[in-house]
Amino acid sequence: MFTTLKELIRQLANGTIQMRDDEYIGDDGIAYCKACKTPRFYVSEDKQFTARCACKCQAEEAERREKEEKRKKHIEEFNKRKSLSLLGARYKNVMFENAVITDNNRAVYEKCTNYVNHSKEARENNIGLYIHGDNSSGKTYLTACICNELLWKGWQCVYTNLATILNEIRSSYDGNGAGECELLNRLTFYDFAFIDDLGKEFIGREFKPSSVKWAEEKLFEIINARYNAQKPTIFSSNYTISDLANILGLDKAIIERIDEMATRVIKLEGDDFRQLARKEKSDLAKKLGI
Repeated sequence: MFTTLKELIRQLANGTIQMRDDEYIGDDGIAYCKACKTPRFYVSEDKQFTARCACKCQAEEAERREKEEKRKKHIEEFNKRKSLSLLGARYKNVMFENAVITDNNRAVYEKCTNYVNHSKEARENNIGLYIHGDNSSGKTYLTACICNELLWKGWQCVYTNLATILNEIRSSYDGNGAGECELLNRLTFYDFAFIDDLGKEFIGREFKPSSVKWAEEKLFEIINARYNAQKPTIFSSNYTISDLANILGLDKAIIERIDEMATRVIKLEGDDFRQLARKEKSDLAKKLGI
């Protein structure tokens, strides 16, 4: 509807323009919303142009619906990214907000929160992390939190470990699963890659020299692919980087690559979360008379 103010008032008065149930005629002769008392027509300064418009409550409702649609779309896209990340069911919903923060891990969580908050810079500058600590210190939980937070911010992430990758490569030799080239291409696709629990595959290497040597070759190919793609990798391990060489005897080329890719090396220490979880279950079992 495009007409002058004078014509609009006339048409509203004689019913040519139908009034809606939630509208009333104001003192100026145009339609207003009964709820918020704001006009339902826009009038130009020279009074020569008028048009239907949203009142305040309609505009607020439209904004609310738009925000809700954006939120739903964001959650849908987040869930799609999460399904592609390979995060296991145990850790698919962990976030910083539901992490158990203690005096021992507070500083580490602050650093990792800052990493997520500055993920754009981390991605652009290929800033990786190497997080190490004792068994049960919460490394997997922490890195899963980082992964989910990055997924929520819109980044493509993959969360895996060397054993899983090696099994997939072995399967490809039998004609099952993705081939090595496809697998490496897939790993380089993601903005951030997480390699969890690095090192355990090389324990007792003296008893299986040929298979460990093959695993080393594949590990180098994996991290070298990420290195050449210049995309961040987050490692977690029970071992320091020097332990990888001195205790596990990993090849020097692998150590050098990891050392270069791990822009920040972070030690997580203090709390034994598995023991705490066992105690909670044990206390519950006692209450149940078990």
